[in-house]
Amino acid sequence: MIETWIALVLIWTPMMDRSVDREFRTEKECWDYYKDGIGESKWGEKINHSATVRPDGNYHWKLSFDFPIRMYEGKDGNKVWLSCERKQPKIFNK
Repeated sequence: MIETWIALVLIWTPMMDRSVDREFRTEKECWDYYKDGIGESKWGEKINHSATVRPDGNYHWKLSFDFPIRMYEGKDGNKVWLSCERKQPKIFNK
């Protein structure tokens, strides 16, 4: 089985919109893609300007699992959260 990582984007408007921006082969490839202005050009100014390296488990903040979140001040005033996560297989409930 080949592992796939996705760039999961959450946009906080009055409601939350969730989408997958791209797929990557590794977590590092995912984070590296959005550095050097790609994320800013898509969503607006990055909230944490002191980040000079890709996020790790201690970057900015994280939930109870190991995936960090990078935040952007959305171009339209909404908050944008970016996380690189393992793509999970579809699970169908019967």
